[in-house]
Amino acid sequence: MKYTIETVMVNSSAIYSAEYNVEKEELIVYFNNDGIYKYLSVPKFYWRGLFNSSSKGKFINSFISRKFTYNKIN
Repeated sequence: MKYTIETVMVNSSAIYSAEYNVEKEELIVYFNNDGIYKYLSVPKFYWRGLFNSSSKGKFINSFISRKFTYNKIN
């Protein structure tokens, strides 16, 4: 099965980059402090919100980290 992955390099003090698996609805965020987190069951709407937000770190804190289940990868 082929999955569509979208990636964005971020100009943020908190986040290095992020990627989104469209079919699995998984968001992986690479933080500048070397932490990598996978957020599960994230609708594409939130990925687009992160992609378009002016502050990626604030968006993650406000709309992603408290709402969705996550696993620390690294």
